[in-house]
Amino acid sequence: MFAADLRRALMSLAFVTSAALMAPAWSAAAGARVEVTVNGMVCSFCAQGIERNLRRLSLTESVSVDLKQHRVTISVKPGAPVDDQQIRKAIRDSGFDVREIRTIKPAP
Repeated sequence: MFAADLRRALMSLAFVTSAALMAPAWSAAAGARVEVTVNGMVCSFCAQGIERNLRRLSLTESVSVDLKQHRVTISVKPGAPVDDQQIRKAIRDSGFDVREIRTIKPAP
């Protein structure tokens, strides 16, 4: 009895945790940007790989990189759905880790 209750509680916790970690997508307004702080991005070669993968995303209007700040800024196409997990995956696929993602929505 105890094992079944414990298993049910753990399964419930895993579901709640995974749902909480997945940020919902939002639809971009004109002028919306996403700033991403990237661990390990130190040279222009690093930046090129990240830029290439982010430009492939349908949400991307343009990408700029600030190597000194280890920051990538993505200008988002108006009306495009923005999903943080998609951005994280593109950067992870480039061989880097995301430290922080900040959404900058234009003032109404």
